[in-house]
Amino acid sequence: MKWQFEISDCPENSVYPVVAYSINDSGVKRGPYYLSPESLKQALDKEPENLLDADNIRSNESSTPPLPFGTIRYSANGTKSRERVTMEIPQKQWEIRYGDKEHEYFSIGFPRMIVQYLVANNSDKKVIKEMRIYAVLNNNQPITDDADIYVFPYPNVGKSNGIVCWGQNERLELSSLVELERAFRWFVASPFNEDHGVRTTLGVGQFQTLIEVIKDQPFNDDWLMPLNIKYSELI
Repeated sequence: MKWQFEISDCPENSVYPVVAYSINDSGVKRGPYYLSPESLKQALDKEPENLLDADNIRSNESSTPPLPFGTIRYSANGTKSRERVTMEIPQKQWEIRYGDKEHEYFSIGFPRMIVQYLVANNSDKKVIKEMRIYAVLNNNQPITDDADIYVFPYPNVGKSNGIVCWGQNERLELSSLVELERAFRWFVASPFNEDHGVRTTLGVGQFQTLIEVIKDQPFNDDWLMPLNIKYSELI
């Protein structure tokens, strides 16, 4: 566990101007927590009551498996036969195909996203059983429990539950969870169609038409439609 502290020259709260984040060994960041300067000083000056050597720490702690870059949450059932990995995908342009136009690509701006995978462990293979995609604001803020969740605006994703429709690709196998970094690329590389429709503030009902409106532009958060839930409410 590591701690990251931020002190602004113009703090939002003058009583608790120190903003703290905890970062676990897998890089998952939690917070923010707000401290007064006195609380921070006391925490830094205080000597731990129980000091453990590294060997004792390793023998008593449990850790997650190696996780892909961008992981913000990991959980598993008791037997670890099912694991859930939640990742953040930054806002960027992606080259996509539409329908049966195999050799025609369109540069489309995608929002900042939360992508969540449910992975089943079958013998020596891991299989993606479910993939969900949601949008979040590209506001340079960490994704905390009270972050607002928005509808993924493009097709092939359920608008109320975020579940990805893979079509004929029913078994997506991995050798480790780290390979989940590639899974979103598999999704983008699959042809888009009109399944599950589009939902944006632009008022365009068909994705084929929307492509012509937004292609070659960075994604604008003003296009997002709220799902009216918080990050803490996701499975």
